[in-house]
Amino acid sequence: MSSFYKLPDTGLTKEQVLAEVEALFEGMTPDQKGKMSSTSFKGRPDMQEVVQNASLKFFSWNALFTFQEASAAKIENEVLDMCMSLVSGDESTRANLTSGGTESNFCAFHAMRNWARKTKSQIKEPELVAPYSIHSTVHKVCQILDIKVVTVPQLDNLSVDIEGIKAAITDNTIGVAGSAVNWPYGTVDPIEAFAAIALEKDLWLHVDACVGGYVLPFFRELGEDIPKYDFSVDGVRSISADLHKYGYAPKPCSTVLWRSQQEQEHHYIPITDWPCGLYLSQGFVGSRPLSSAAGAWAIMHYLGREGYKENAQKILTQRKRIEAQIAEIDGLTTWKSHGPLLQIASTGEINILLVVGGMEKLGWRLLGVNTPPAIHLTVDVMDPDVFDQFLSDMKQVIEQIQAGEITDEGLLSYGGVGAEETAPKWLLSAVEIMEKQAIT
Repeated sequence: MSSFYKLPDTGLTKEQVLAEVEALFEGMTPDQKGKMSSTSFKGRPDMQEVVQNASLKFFSWNALFTFQEASAAKIENEVLDMCMSLVSGDESTRANLTSGGTESNFCAFHAMRNWARKTKSQIKEPELVAPYSIHSTVHKVCQILDIKVVTVPQLDNLSVDIEGIKAAITDNTIGVAGSAVNWPYGTVDPIEAFAAIALEKDLWLHVDACVGGYVLPFFRELGEDIPKYDFSVDGVRSISADLHKYGYAPKPCSTVLWRSQQEQEHHYIPITDWPCGLYLSQGFVGSRPLSSAAGAWAIMHYLGREGYKENAQKILTQRKRIEAQIAEIDGLTTWKSHGPLLQIASTGEINILLVVGGMEKLGWRLLGVNTPPAIHLTVDVMDPDVFDQFLSDMKQVIEQIQAGEITDEGLLSYGGVGAEETAPKWLLSAVEIMEKQAIT
């Protein structure tokens, strides 16, 4: 007897299908309690309405064929121009749209590898040097590309060990990578120091700005001390930046940006030797939704610089408010942050895993950091009442922990498996494979 869920023999009515869809949607984590982590980056309801309407207009269009449609080309060209202007680009800067940070990083490291094959042909086993805080997708794409990632441990204060980065460079090193901001700790890596190393050693420097790329410029305009990380730093060759994060574009939508066409030329893979002529795509994927680019175009024109700056001010105010109130809770602290990410950690008296467990029972879906342990928040634009509820619930959970009323620990991770009966089958299968291979 097969355990597969089968395609029904007879289709449901449109009304029945939409009713089922509505029921499934109602089962999702409420926006107000998911926005602190897994369902962030939606913005206000009016922003969502603009994005959704624009996306639906282009819902069925394949962006692989933007060369055939003037309107589609206009959408992509204008989005990319606006993006390049936000990373200190100039007339020589180039960019491509991708499906997300993973693909953007893939494109950047693929170009890095191709560049090294032409300019450092003696290297047969290429290596990338990066801080321990570099995003997991960098490890993933470098495994695919056969680039060895050499990570350098953070210093005790979680900052980057510059001397360690220098010491890790060998004759096989082809590049250095940093983040703005890094996902685990929420800080901008010392990109200027990385650039000095890259220029001295003739290495490719990539900046993973998937989180901060489209919000940090506005933090800086608001007077925040944001270290330089973009093309204003001589030596930065490529940048990844997600529009579907603080650009508020619909998922999936990201960008990979190049200092010039000299870097971008190592990215493209033109295919000519097949029956249908030239095949060329923006990134790794071929068919992709034009709806994401259309949603990005719409929200960028709807907000403009002032709108994004206003959002950044609200995020900054809310982040500082959380920091101030967490400081008043015995046993908890927050880490220094350059951007919209914020980590809540224990000072030693409180088991942070119990805090996660207690907050989960109150409906909050929280991400985490394991090394060292902390709750990971993605601060977003939302109703201040949501923050009040979050902080009130946090204080209640701490009191319950201190009283011995909470004993179930939660999970600190980028995303746990969860209950077997609700976990997706692909994840359960992956876990089984990891257990078989003794991967933890």
